[in-house]
Amino acid sequence: MVSVLMTAYNRENYIAEAIESVLAQTFTNFELIIVDDGSKDKSHEIAVAYSKRDSRVRVYRNENNLTDYRNRNRAAELARGQYLKYLDSDDLIYPHGLEMMVDSMEKFPEAGLGLCQPDSQQGPYPIQVSPHEAYREHFLLETGLLSSYGPSFAIIRTAAFRAAGGFSGKRFVGDSELWLELATRFPVVK
Repeated sequence: MVSVLMTAYNRENYIAEAIESVLAQTFTNFELIIVDDGSKDKSHEIAVAYSKRDSRVRVYRNENNLTDYRNRNRAAELARGQYLKYLDSDDLIYPHGLEMMVDSMEKFPEAGLGLCQPDSQQGPYPIQVSPHEAYREHFLLETGLLSSYGPSFAIIRTAAFRAAGGFSGKRFVGDSELWLELATRFPVVK
């Protein structure tokens, strides 16, 4: 149901913990796709070792360094899940993270994007906002709804990601740019 996408470049000190956090999920219907972007360290070897222990882990290595967003798109091309969940190779996800995100998205089948809102005092969650409401909240209420959260805070419906054409590849704004694009086409869950 979920393709967890992990891109890696020289993350040998962190990638094992990141992988372990995915494998410890309470929600188990996932594949973990790791795309190494030509690391010079042991990141790839560490990932391959996990793929030998767990059939849900699939590891790929780029011949040429694609850089961040192009590598994220490469990982998405390999995905078979209904949802895409990026997790950077130096990040961790709580054991209940996938379960909560999938539950939230399943309540709103027309939504294209789900964003976690840590420390939010509003409630009850999850809620769905229309494209108009998402833009209004982002630009007029100054919550930064569509730019405050990187890929680790998001879950994306695969069909919506593909309809939007994925990440543009622009450095530093790629996440926010895609969230804005998705929010013009689909409701957003928060």
